[in-house]
Amino acid sequence: MMQRLFAKKRLLLGLSALALAGAMPFATSQPVLAQLQEVKEAIVQAVLRPEVKLSLGAEKQIVELDANGREKTSWEAVDSKVTVQPGDVLRYTVDGSNSGDVEAKGLSITQPIPNQTSYMLKSAKTEGSAEIVYSIDGGQSFVAAPMVEVTLPDGTVELQPAPAEMYTHIQWNFGDDLASAQSVKASYNVKVQ
Repeated sequence: MMQRLFAKKRLLLGLSALALAGAMPFATSQPVLAQLQEVKEAIVQAVLRPEVKLSLGAEKQIVELDANGREKTSWEAVDSKVTVQPGDVLRYTVDGSNSGDVEAKGLSITQPIPNQTSYMLKSAKTEGSAEIVYSIDGGQSFVAAPMVEVTLPDGTVELQPAPAEMYTHIQWNFGDDLASAQSVKASYNVKVQ
């Protein structure tokens, strides 16, 4: 007897939920086919994703004199055989490529300045168009021209450009979407302390 009563209550609850759903108006005035198309596009975007792969390389600047006594600059890949001394200039290069099926929108690459080096001002470059911004607070905020408050001998405080030694990160914000099979390159120089 108890099972029948329980089964009747469940049937009544199920019918009332069905009646409530049938009485509710559609949340949007969009046709069902348009809603299905949006769902299909969302599923396609979830399956077809950009796959941006980044690689980092480093080179040491070599300055030699040619036969005429003029300086000639070349770059040597940094590996386990290269010795780095204080005062040496290193160039870091980030190569990125999109091996995914769709374009990468809003691509941003952030690179820390390595410990025991200082950023060489205005050395950050990229192939293509990107906004280059910098951080002096460990990567928490980025601006095009970092400034610091400096107290002058008379006690007044003024904003001045941050010294190169304060830079902690560089960020490249690419304005153009990175299409499938397209690549980007960004580089910057540091001096070993």
